[in-house]
Amino acid sequence: MNIYEKMAAITAELQTVAKNLSVELPGGKGYKAVSERDIIDAVKPLEARYKVYSFPYNREILESSMLEKETKYGTTTSFFTRIKTTYRFVNIEKPEEFIETITFAEGIDSQDKGSGKAMTYADKYALMKAYKISTGDDPDEKASEEVRYVKPGAEHKPTLASQADKKKIIDVARAMGLDYINILKKTGWEEGDKLTQEQADKALIILQDISEGREQR
Repeated sequence: MNIYEKMAAITAELQTVAKNLSVELPGGKGYKAVSERDIIDAVKPLEARYKVYSFPYNREILESSMLEKETKYGTTTSFFTRIKTTYRFVNIEKPEEFIETITFAEGIDSQDKGSGKAMTYADKYALMKAYKISTGDDPDEKASEEVRYVKPGAEHKPTLASQADKKKIIDVARAMGLDYINILKKTGWEEGDKLTQEQADKALIILQDISEGREQR
C-alpha cells in the first residue's frame, strides 16, 4: 500500500472521537473538549497497524509577543505565540514516501505556556484534519469571547479632527476678531502638531465661552 492508501484506510476505520476533556470556566461553568491525548489514542494503534509514522517535521514562529488586558483586578500580562507547523505522515515501509499538511495555531497564557499550547493545538488539528476526524463540534456554533488585548506600552492613537471642524474653528475665530492659533494653543495644541478631535472640541467650547462672556479674549 502506498501512503495515500494507508491514510485512506486509517481514515475509514476512525470513528467520532469522544470529548473526554473537561474545561473549567470562571463562575463554575465548563464544557467538554477533545484533548490531544484523545486524538493520539485513537490514531496511534491504526498508524502502527498500517505502518505510518506522523510527526511535526517543521515549526515556524510567525508571531511572539506580550499582551495586556484590563480586568477587575487590574492589568494582567499574557504571552501570545502564533506558529506554522508542517506535519508529515511517512510510509514506514517506504520512508521516501510521505504526505505533509500545514496547520496554523495560536496559544496565549498568563505564564510561559503560550508556545506549548500553540504546538499542542497545531499537532492535534493536523491529525484531525488529515484523517478527517469528527468531534461533533462546529467552530461557528458559538461566538468567541470578546477580550480586548493590547501590546504593553502601546499608545492610544487619538482621533484627528476633521477638516470641517478645523474650518469651523478658523471661521468662528475670525468672525470674532480672534487669532485662531492662540485659541488652539489654549487646548494644548502646538504649531506643527496635528489637531486632535479632542482639541478641536475644546477649541469650539473656548470660542463659545468667549462669545458668552465666560472667558476673556
